Amino acid sequence: MKSLFAALALLAVIPAIAQEKALYQSEKFSIYGNRVEQPPYKAVALSSTHLISDYQSPANLNYSADIQFKFSLNSRDNEMLSGFDHLVTLHPENNNAVTGPVVFGRRFIDTTGNSEALPENVTWEVKLDMRHVLAAFEKEGYFTLFNGQKFYKADFKGVYIAGSAKPLSWDFENLYTVPALELKDPDGDGIYTTTLLLNPHHEIKGPDEWKLSADIKEFPEFRSGNLISEALYKLSLEEMLHDIRPDGAFMAGKEWEGVWTRDISYSIHLALAILKPETAKQSLMRKVKNKRIIQDTGSGGSWPVSTDRVVWAVAAWEIYKVTGDHEWLLQSYEIIKNTWEDDRKTAFDARTGLYFGESSFLDWREQTYPKWMEPVHIFQSVNLGTNAIHYQVCNILAEMAEILGHPDEQYRKASKELSIAINKVLWMEDKGFYAQYAYGNYFRILSPRSESLGEALCVLSGIAGDERAGKMVASVPVTAFGIPCIYPQIPHIKPYHNDAVWPFVQAYWALASAKTGNEESVMQSIAAIYRQASLFLTNKENFVATNGDFKGTAINSDRQLWSVAANLAIVYKIYFGMEFKPDGLMFSPFVPASMVGVKELKGFRYRDAVLDIAISGTGNQHQIIYPGWGRKPVVYSW
Repeated sequence: MKSLFAALALLAVIPAIAQEKALYQSEKFSIYGNRVEQPPYKAVALSSTHLISDYQSPANLNYSADIQFKFSLNSRDNEMLSGFDHLVTLHPENNNAVTGPVVFGRRFIDTTGNSEALPENVTWEVKLDMRHVLAAFEKEGYFTLFNGQKFYKADFKGVYIAGSAKPLSWDFENLYTVPALELKDPDGDGIYTTTLLLNPHHEIKGPDEWKLSADIKEFPEFRSGNLISEALYKLSLEEMLHDIRPDGAFMAGKEWEGVWTRDISYSIHLALAILKPETAKQSLMRKVKNKRIIQDTGSGGSWPVSTDRVVWAVAAWEIYKVTGDHEWLLQSYEIIKNTWEDDRKTAFDARTGLYFGESSFLDWREQTYPKWMEPVHIFQSVNLGTNAIHYQVCNILAEMAEILGHPDEQYRKASKELSIAINKVLWMEDKGFYAQYAYGNYFRILSPRSESLGEALCVLSGIAGDERAGKMVASVPVTAFGIPCIYPQIPHIKPYHNDAVWPFVQAYWALASAKTGNEESVMQSIAAIYRQASLFLTNKENFVATNGDFKGTAINSDRQLWSVAANLAIVYKIYFGMEFKPDGLMFSPFVPASMVGVKELKGFRYRDAVLDIAISGTGNQHQIIYPGWGRKPVVYSW
């Protein structure tokens, strides 16, 4: 590690060169050509294949004494209704705290006294009363869960604890993989216990580093004139490769081995269709059953409370536009059409002209909805982002149908009507952006929060129109570290979707900002994505909006796939402004003034062509269309 510290010291005395020029500066952090500074921390690109960082999370200073938790039979979310958690405020004595016995299935709340930051290295003993469950096993052979389902004694494998503070997790399906989360009853009295270490202290370590180790020669070479952007591009390519499972599909991230509909779809649309179209196809087909798109996680279990599965169509269409694969067009059109027809029958509200259902990707009820709202209320609401996706799907079906020679009028009509309804029901003129959702059985009430992904999708899809789009990008609240998923935040809810920035959402905000010509917002978005990946040396799933730290959110993961795609999208869809059409490729570069310098992309494969592309200058005033049928390698400079 001494050599790394020496490198940092050496960089401090290098004469001012291009790498020393500030690309972005704010009160919280600065981006330079070769480093990111967030005092007292620094990340440095020693080369385009080597990054070092001395970042240390301050999370130990902010570890909350308020704990939300639940118990779980057989590593499943089956103790109480969604949103009904046990709540406790810990007041340890001599760094020890005890809670319980808590009766399984009976909500426990003990939040007396002031809530303060928890000291380091607190031992927390949790006791669970399972006597009534065990008695039911002996008498009936089963225990009746809160939802009326029978849980049979023969199926009982163990009881676990889930929750909001590490080492707890809300990842119910994987609780069994962490031994400390299993409660035991060694004396057979029906009281199960476990002891957890909260807010463990970690010794300060030397700077971490990343060195390119994967073979990325199959991908285009990117040169920009600054080491930070080049190194993060290569880091992201490497992480993309690490996120390919043995079966050839993309996983959601280091901690998430599954293929999830929305994760893979947004990732493909942002960048992965460009770089790995065949892997993208395989991944999408993992989320198809009976020629219909699978709705993955969401409140109330899944579809139809959550209805954003149709984002799959956006990814499928992007693959077709990149590849021109007619067989893929035929296959995906049938799947999208079947799904759209099912959603139209089940989740369309003729009264408002909008689709029912939960926010797209904001699928953890209490993180973005008030506590009183149950899954039925969420289903009855009409959400901005989910409806923006349904609008895009109508347009995609219309374009697919036209290419295939099928009737397209019903889709075009549905698209137009949906756009009108979104603007009529959800637009808030006084705020300059759309409402998060509208709810209520008879008299619709708006949730006045901004929902950044939905706002961005309304700009990018054209729902907002030029005038409203520009107003939105200038009006939606942004924190010092990036654009939060929602604003304002919900008090007393741990950061995850609430009080958090997600890099993939930031990328969509960057694209929306570029479309409206808002250079300041584009550069803020680039800086937000570069800051987290440089300091954390990985593309994290999310980070806390108020302090920029990756610790403190309920769940997080390294090399999160859509965060990887977000970093790559900066190169392909911002700097080079690539926009794929069914019959060609359009370039609309957007280079902020501080990012001046020649940018090159060598060996970019597009259908039957291999392109070397170079751009110089700044701004967003140029467009070049490259026909999809061309074969000759070309170089563009302007």
